[in-house]
Amino acid sequence: MKRILQIPTEEDWGEYKNDLDQKYAHKMFFGKNLAEARLLFERAVIERTEELRFMPVISFRYYIFAYCQYLTSTAVLGRWDASDAASCFLRLVESKLRDESDAISPIMNELMPTIEYVAKNQTLFDADVDIYGDFNEIFSEIKRLVQI
Repeated sequence: MKRILQIPTEEDWGEYKNDLDQKYAHKMFFGKNLAEARLLFERAVIERTEELRFMPVISFRYYIFAYCQYLTSTAVLGRWDASDAASCFLRLVESKLRDESDAISPIMNELMPTIEYVAKNQTLFDADVDIYGDFNEIFSEIKRLVQI
């Protein structure tokens, strides 16, 4: 299965109203295209990462690519939270593979270039190894989890 190419519909969000985290994610992201969603990551990357974590599958598979666009743009470089953006992304992918592999596995081939870019450019994101851990080790664990 490939990534979702169109903005998720109300139906794609499923029973989001029954879950406070999904309800808030819907409030923030619903109806936004990838360019609009990318701006949300620029404004508050940690919060948006958490909303991705709790999104229904179809919405997650669409909006994760707004995060990828942000991480591979020049907009993230030099920002005070670039290290958080990079680390949160890698940790999100890792946790999804561990806990909800069905949600992320079908799009891993498309995510892998961004994952590798972030992992191989820890210095570019100004992410201190002593604080954020070694991105290459996280990348190795992600690759291991993909093979399981």
